[in-house]
Amino acid sequence: MFGSVEYFTNQFRTCVMNNLIIENPRTLFTHYSYLIEEIIQRGENAEKEFFYLENIEKAYRFINEEIFGMEEKTDGN
Repeated sequence: MFGSVEYFTNQFRTCVMNNLIIENPRTLFTHYSYLIEEIIQRGENAEKEFFYLENIEKAYRFINEEIFGMEEKTDGN
C-alpha cells in the first residue's frame, strides 16, 4: 500500500538491488528525493501527506541502518 513504511522500505530495497544490474545506478538519497516528489505530486490532503512523509523518513532511516549498521549523520559529524 502506497505510503506505508513497508512500501517505502521495499522501494529502497528495490533501488539497491536494481543498482547491482543497471548501467546508471541511483543513490538512495536520489531515490528518496524522487519518492518525496511523488508524495507531493499525488495531491493528497495535508494529513495524509504528513503521514506519508513520516513513513518515508522511518523507512529511510531503517534502510540506512540495515545497510550501514548505523544512522546516517546529516549534521556533518
